[in-house]
Amino acid sequence: MKKQNVSNVERIRESYKGRPYLDPTYDPAFKEFFDDETTLKEFLNHLLHLEGKEKIEQLTFSFDNHLRLRTPYLKEIVFDIYATTASGRFINIEMQRANHSFFLDRVILYNAFLTINAKQSLERSLDFQALRDFEKQHKLYELPETISIWVCNFDLKETNGKYIDTWNLYSDAAIREGNAIPITQKNKYIIVNLTRFTKSLKEIKNPEDAWLYLLKNAGKFDKIQEFENFALDSALERIRVDFAGEELLNAQESSMLTQGEINCRLAEIALKTEEFQRKNEAFQQQSKAFQQQKEEFQQQSKAFQQQKAEFQRKSEELNHKTEEFQRKSEELNHKTEEFQRKSEELNHKTEEFQRKSEELNHKTEEFQRKSEKLRLEKEKMNVEYQKIFAEKHSMAKALLQDGVAIEVIAKNFGLSVEEIRAL
Repeated sequence: MKKQNVSNVERIRESYKGRPYLDPTYDPAFKEFFDDETTLKEFLNHLLHLEGKEKIEQLTFSFDNHLRLRTPYLKEIVFDIYATTASGRFINIEMQRANHSFFLDRVILYNAFLTINAKQSLERSLDFQALRDFEKQHKLYELPETISIWVCNFDLKETNGKYIDTWNLYSDAAIREGNAIPITQKNKYIIVNLTRFTKSLKEIKNPEDAWLYLLKNAGKFDKIQEFENFALDSALERIRVDFAGEELLNAQESSMLTQGEINCRLAEIALKTEEFQRKNEAFQQQSKAFQQQKEEFQQQSKAFQQQKAEFQRKSEELNHKTEEFQRKSEELNHKTEEFQRKSEELNHKTEEFQRKSEELNHKTEEFQRKSEKLRLEKEKMNVEYQKIFAEKHSMAKALLQDGVAIEVIAKNFGLSVEEIRAL
């Protein structure tokens, strides 16, 4: 039996040839990686950016922590890593390799269990028990700080392309006004999307990047790595294949998924199978209906072929008529062109006529103007003539009265003897 165990360990180690470290994204290596208070403190302080008084100085932690809650039936969940700090923080760290149905619901559920457990732990604490009754009543709804950390080795779209994201409780009104500040700092989610962490070893500039780099890439290293950082190097040493014991190696080999995740995926497959069967039955019914439709189509196709032949005959007749129409259309086009040509000639003649008509109008207006002038001059001359004629008559009458002979007056004034006698 012992030889078989040794052989099994050697077989597993041989399968890791060329890879000095176990992959910490698998559950056993993940827990071994963080199985040290200093390591876990360093990781959390850098991931949460805790400094000064906020920095974690002391914590306790456990793996596979079972939490049970009766609501009203018994419900149990298991935390990968459950930690509490001396300052009263309660932290859950989960390593998730693959997505599954209702994953975000699971994240919220685990946080709810963490919050309830934290509240119960707070009320069981010696400090709380030492309070007076009215002080306990005052803190009836007080909650300790809880942090849910999910390290995901799959692309979670809700992180919007970022490799690390913090989720809090926000006011919708504040978000609309561009003032999105968390309503409370006592409850938060830290989501690490390892698939979006693409920094190379040369690009590592801070401890947070170093921890994420190791979580994502340690299982892919082809040689021993040293970071000159005690927490990082000791974490790597714990998952070094050469130092791993039989229990860890066997657990790592068989830890592709937790049983809960397997059950979740099996349930998802069962639902999809039922959906497939339902769709298959619907398809069979549709197939039967399709056969009937196919027969109807064949009959319609036969009738269509007959209609097609008739259509082709009429189409040929239409083609002949179309050709005749095109011929007549061309003749009409020629006649239209001739008409347009003559119309243009007529337009030119019309324009010439209008031009000459305008000239005639101008000449007519000039003639009318001169005729009017002549008429006015004639009237003026008639007035002058009448005036002269009257003067002649007056002078002739005066001479006649003076005894001048009629013949003499008639000769000198150009009047007839009868006109003088009439004076």
